[in-house]
Order: sequence, then C-alpha cells, then structure tokens
Amino acid sequence: MKKFFSTLIFSVLFTFAFVGFGYPCFDTFLFIHKKSMVYPTGYVAADVLGEYSINDARSASQDSYFTNYNLYYGLADRFSVQFGVSTVESTREESQNGIDSWSIRGVFNALNVGGGMYFLDLILEHHTGVEADGTVSVFSIPNIFNINNVILVIHPVYEISRTSGTNEYMWGGHGGIFYNVNNRGIIGIGAEYSSTQSSSALNRRLTEGEAAASLFVGFNFGNLYFQNEFAKGLQNSRDYGFAATVKLFLDLGVHI
Repeated sequence: MKKFFSTLIFSVLFTFAFVGFGYPCFDTFLFIHKKSMVYPTGYVAADVLGEYSINDARSASQDSYFTNYNLYYGLADRFSVQFGVSTVESTREESQNGIDSWSIRGVFNALNVGGGMYFLDLILEHHTGVEADGTVSVFSIPNIFNINNVILVIHPVYEISRTSGTNEYMWGGHGGIFYNVNNRGIIGIGAEYSSTQSSSALNRRLTEGEAAASLFVGFNFGNLYFQNEFAKGLQNSRDYGFAATVKLFLDLGVHI
C-alpha cells in the first residue's frame, strides 16, 4: 500500500513538472466513490485543468497547451450540471489570449441497477467559442459497471459540429477499465476513437486524431482530488500528451 501511494505522489509531481494543471479524459473522481457521471446532490466541485501535448517529438516548437476551468453542481439525486470555460490552444512560441470558449452540460442518471453495480447516464452538452463562430453539440450515453473494485466504462458519443453554417456529424466513443484502491486511489487505462473522452472541452484532446490510449492515476486527499494522465496517439494522432487535474469539492447541504 505504501508503495502504491508513493507511486501516486511521484506521478503527481512528475506530471506537474511538465504540465502544471491538466485536462482529464475521464473524471475518475466519481469512479473512486462508485458513482455515475452525476455529481452527488448538494455537492459543488471546481477544477483547474490544463494540457500539454507533444505534437511532433522531433520539433519542440510544435508543443502546445491550453487550460480549462469547470464548475459542477448536483441539483438532484439523478441530475447534475457543469459549466466550463477554456483558453485558446497555443504553441510554446505563442501566448494565450484569454478565454475563447464556454460550455454547459447536463447529466441525468437513467438507470441504477443493483445498488450501484451498473449505471446508465444520459449526457447532453453544448460548447461554443467566444471569439469563433464554431459550436459543438454532443449526446452521449456512458455505461459504468462496478464489479467489486473494478470499474468498466463504455461510453458511445455522437457529436454535431457547426462551423460557418456547415454541419458535420460523427459517431465516436471511448472506454476504460480502472481499479479502485480502498476508495482512496485509482489506476486504470482508457482508449478512444474519434471522441474526446470526457467531453469537458470539445475539439480539444490530449492526442488529436482517430485513436489514442491513456494511463490514469488518481487519489483523494481530504476535499481535494488529484488525477494524472499520460496519453499516446495510436492513429493519425499527436505523439504524446501529459495532464493532471486538481479538483476541490464541498457539500453545501442544499438538497432539492
């Protein structure tokens, strides 16, 4: 156990050294607590995210990064909302010019079987750029299976992108398998195809392209949660991506 948490702490420090704060592809905070994608009723959570991508390992000047900020709130037993803003993605030779997009997201838990053994959620979200004319609407159906300490996630995604009056439609999805360590830590692997894995910031992912795989490590510490990710592009993708997440969560005691 000590060795496991030593590995977690080392992973956090290692990722911070490269990334600062990061952007997660899965919200493993909910997996540790054996929840669906709906935040608990009356809970508010805020996270600061960022992402650093190595687009071409042969050219450091092509490395890019962006930051993302999200606020979550559990409105009812089966419904929560999320609001987010993000900065423009920039290379190492460019500077970020403030917020360039915002998003809103609603998550509804449609099924809860076996007292949390299986969750089926419905997610509807909308993302738009503050300075650009492009928008993205997304409908997705995450399936979460809890088998003892093993969490299996299967998440199909349907996206509608609108740019300059032109619509594009795309099916994609992602999945992952995770191991819960005493409801305090988590480790797992994930993979995606034509889909941003958490949809917190659409059209922005650690590895742009058709397919990617990621390694996740996270742990809970009081009212803080830390998550780290290392991603690798598999097909027509960026080379590598590093990310970390810092999330603060509180129970406001306001239940509907």
